[in-house]
Amino acid sequence: MKEQIIDSFSNDLKALIENIIIKEKKIFVTLKAKSPKEAKELQGYKTECEEKISKFKIFNEVNVTFTLIKKKFSKVIAISSCKGGVGKSTVSVNLSMSLKKKGLKVGLLDGDIYGPSIPKLLHLSEKPEVNADKKILPLHFDGLEAISIGLLIDQDKPLIWRGPMLQSAIMQLVNDVAWSNLDYLVIDMPPGTGDTHLTLMQKLEINHVVVVTTPQDISLADTRKGINMFKKFNIPISGVIENMSYFICNNCDEKHYMYGKGGGERLSEEFSIKLLGKIPFDKLISNSSDRGNPNLIHENKNLSSIYDNIIDNLIN
Repeated sequence: MKEQIIDSFSNDLKALIENIIIKEKKIFVTLKAKSPKEAKELQGYKTECEEKISKFKIFNEVNVTFTLIKKKFSKVIAISSCKGGVGKSTVSVNLSMSLKKKGLKVGLLDGDIYGPSIPKLLHLSEKPEVNADKKILPLHFDGLEAISIGLLIDQDKPLIWRGPMLQSAIMQLVNDVAWSNLDYLVIDMPPGTGDTHLTLMQKLEINHVVVVTTPQDISLADTRKGINMFKKFNIPISGVIENMSYFICNNCDEKHYMYGKGGGERLSEEFSIKLLGKIPFDKLISNSSDRGNPNLIHENKNLSSIYDNIIDNLIN
């Protein structure tokens, strides 16, 4: 019944849902707001909720209230790409490590519900524990806090979830995890433009969006869709990263542009956003991902400086 009720709501109303409790013929719905002022501005959604539920004609009492969101993170960085396979998750991990190296408290949330890869990239496999407040305790890699749906379910079984379940799962990773008082929460967004993006954009105050692409035209075409999605919701896009930008030959030390050249610059100019940096195609990056040890990258002076410079361009 709960899923049927949620399905009847508009997408905007779905994004505001914090909790629904059904007790016999009574239903209690909690909607989220960032402030008392916003709660007043959202009264239309409260009315919509009451009207939609009343149409089911099975409840004697309908209670719809607002709860204020408690901010757990100083700033949120969303790492996005519309094209799969461009190395977005690897970039998310290494940017998080660069932030941590600055002495900041950083959390990494794996927002890719259907294809979580953060556990592999950080060599995390143990099931998270739950504290006395029934909050999930994030796992740690060298001081970096991390959580992923891949740590909570059987990774060999496919997830076949509809929209409402997907939205509930992603917000549980945000709200029901016992994060420390973080300076930055980095979200590894799923590829594409879908329900997860909509939920996070509407329920979180995202301070920075970083778009990851490769120089290839097919990647750039999809990346444009993602940029336009964030612009539609007035989410600030802080810059673009060109990943797999070039390969440095071991024999001649020259740069070879296997996937074309200048794609990041073209996006930067087209949308008037900053080109944060270019990351090379390097075997060490692949090895660190396979071993689940990003420290291999950050012990390398050249690669470490590339990620550190991107962070400097992003937050300074």
